Amino acid sequence: MGVDKIKRPGRTRWLISSLLSSLIILNYFDRVAISVAAPAIQESFHLSATEIGIVFSIYTYSYTIMQLPVGSFLDRFGVSWVTRIGMVLWSLLTITMAFLQGKLLLYTVRFLIGLTGASAFPAASKATAMWFPPSERSLANSFFDSAAKFANVLGAPFVAFMITRFDWRITFLTIGIINVLFTLIFWWYYEQPNRHKRISSEELNYIQKYNAITEDKMPYGTRKVLSKLFRHRKVWGLMIGFTGYGYTFNLLLTWMPTFFKEEFNLDLMSSGLYTAIPWLISTVSGILVGGWLVDYFVKKGYEPAKVYRRIILCGMLLGFVFLGSIFTSSAVVSIVCISIGLAGISATAPVGWSISAEIAPPGTTALLSSIVNLANNLFGGIIAAALTGYLFDLTGSFDSSFLVAGAVLLIGLLFYLFVLGDIKKINLTEER
Repeated sequence: MGVDKIKRPGRTRWLISSLLSSLIILNYFDRVAISVAAPAIQESFHLSATEIGIVFSIYTYSYTIMQLPVGSFLDRFGVSWVTRIGMVLWSLLTITMAFLQGKLLLYTVRFLIGLTGASAFPAASKATAMWFPPSERSLANSFFDSAAKFANVLGAPFVAFMITRFDWRITFLTIGIINVLFTLIFWWYYEQPNRHKRISSEELNYIQKYNAITEDKMPYGTRKVLSKLFRHRKVWGLMIGFTGYGYTFNLLLTWMPTFFKEEFNLDLMSSGLYTAIPWLISTVSGILVGGWLVDYFVKKGYEPAKVYRRIILCGMLLGFVFLGSIFTSSAVVSIVCISIGLAGISATAPVGWSISAEIAPPGTTALLSSIVNLANNLFGGIIAAALTGYLFDLTGSFDSSFLVAGAVLLIGLLFYLFVLGDIKKINLTEER
């Protein structure tokens, strides 16, 4: 029987996918808020561009530091409890943002929010791998990955409106309260497939029969597993390849509103609305191309590895179009260039998460996802956010920052094509 003719009973896994997507949206709402509110926060705390770059990047420092520990926690203790504890803490810290006074407290709270929010993407990746067979996994991955982009579609206009109508402190207080309410919903509904009280036996049998990832334990201790993974070329191919996407993504996530404000003299509300357009287009691209189209070809019998590679090649080549935004004096043309480029790279991101699940040794899905996310945030988050602020102070424009992002995108593409190799499960007994 062809893959596309398999009966797929139940809808619990898709409700779980919606829950994971909502988790990522709220996780990113905080980052969107700090990005859109940056000019107001700069004024409130008297920060230079370099200092607001530190506010952006200090979150990513702690978020990145926690990737390997949180990946190990997720594989050992499960998605449910690790995510619940993280959500409670980051929700309370987001509320605290509304009452801060002084640079030191601002830096400290941003650092702590990064620590407590670090589990979101590895948890979503591991949960999706457990709940979805390979023939549906790219679409499910595209939902939670595109949620990060959609957070900008919802968040940028919302935050701009809230700051214009009230102020940035009320904005963070509101986001924190929303996070608390969602934490209660997640606590009530999420569980792994074989423990979920609302899943039908038919849907559970389908998930287990068609090769969804299980809750296998790591075959060795965390330190030994990490040592073996970091010596494997596939891990480096995926890490640096995914970073090619992540550098541009994080640069635009943190600096796009300021880019439109500085380069085209847009006010805060207009900048927020302009920012939402590329993120909406990239959301659709991630779901339709990186998700639905990949699963469509896999169900039709095409070899998944070839489908993954073609989407990555086309998407990352298209990504270079975003560089056109620094060679125009028109805000509209700039939006078009950024939208095309962001749509291209966004189509590759769900594929990266799918590859991570495909090559991860048994019991290490969250840990490998955390390794990928660590590299992505080390280069794409910390360096992109801080270096952009420094280069803007140095040159007075974003040109050099965007050119650096283009170079990183090229390096990522080369690692995907020539270092990753065959997309098959890593054998930890092999030394490469």
